[in-house]
Amino acid sequence: YEIPLRLVGSEMCIRDRGAPDASGTSLFVIHEGLKVKVIESLGDWVNIRLEDGNEGWVAKSDVEKI
Repeated sequence: YEIPLRLVGSEMCIRDRGAPDASGTSLFVIHEGLKVKVIESLGDWVNIRLEDGNEGWVAKSDVEKI
């Protein structure tokens, strides 16, 4: 499913798609206010997609529905 969200922190590290946990490899950093779409949810993590097509995992607590 795809739900628009926005990030709620000054800066977040997006983790490797295969590792929805804090030990995953950091792929890139994104900033507060960026709109993303949820692709999948697993426990306390959501797999998000950016407008440019990049994907990764971020903690649910770092996003909010808009």
